[in-house]
Amino acid sequence: MKKLLFPISLTFLVNVLLAQNQLNIPPAVSGTTFNLDIQNGVTHFYPGTNTSTYGINGDLLAPTLVLNKWDWVKMNVSNNLTGPENSTTIHWHGLHVPAMADGGPHQIIEQGATWSPQFQILNNASTFWYHPHGLGKTDLQVARGLAGFFIIKDSAEAAINLPRSYGIDDFPIVVQTKAFDILYQVAIATQDDTLVCVNATVDPFLNAPAQVVRLRLLNGSSMRVYNFGFTNDKEFNLIGTDGGLLNNSLPMNRLLLAPGERGEILLDLQG
Repeated sequence: MKKLLFPISLTFLVNVLLAQNQLNIPPAVSGTTFNLDIQNGVTHFYPGTNTSTYGINGDLLAPTLVLNKWDWVKMNVSNNLTGPENSTTIHWHGLHVPAMADGGPHQIIEQGATWSPQFQILNNASTFWYHPHGLGKTDLQVARGLAGFFIIKDSAEAAINLPRSYGIDDFPIVVQTKAFDILYQVAIATQDDTLVCVNATVDPFLNAPAQVVRLRLLNGSSMRVYNFGFTNDKEFNLIGTDGGLLNNSLPMNRLLLAPGERGEILLDLQG
């Protein structure tokens, strides 16, 4: 096994220093009908301290949805939030969907209501994400935990020799900044001088197999651009971007991602 460490830095993924917390890997679910319950939660970012968070089907973040191109899917999105920010929306970031299913600011899900859009998966195999897109609420609700990955598969991707065992050699990696109140009791909107988390984990590490692994990178912050790389300038291969898999992999040692952008890379851990 190899230990990947994710230090808090603008140029990061691997460090030789010890990190503290096992990287959180959101559960993956597949099918054509998904029940997504938006809810309040409590998370321990700091030992012994309860932090109020939001999550989908849990206290924090959301399950990774795994779908196949051409499938017709139904999303039952139930809003069970309480408190002053109890209305929300859910937007399928990067998917080709009709306007009525897009989940923009005009498609508010009120507290206690369920929104059930149906649409066909038209995108090629790639990595996408879903999150709130409410007027004046996107940053706040994403920072508090409402964000999840969308993985689309197709026959072209299946024909390529790639790591695709989720959570074993194929890992979702969302990087976000979070700010906390003085008692660390509420995760609030992102700011430029705040803590950088990976999969909502503070000071994370990942035990990965000594082989080629696939990292699905997402800049889930709203104010920062990240220059992903390795502290020893180790080379990796870019195999996919927001638009899907590339025709040929591109060797590089830095990948610049703006807010909302994604990139899939292959990293050889055999050496």
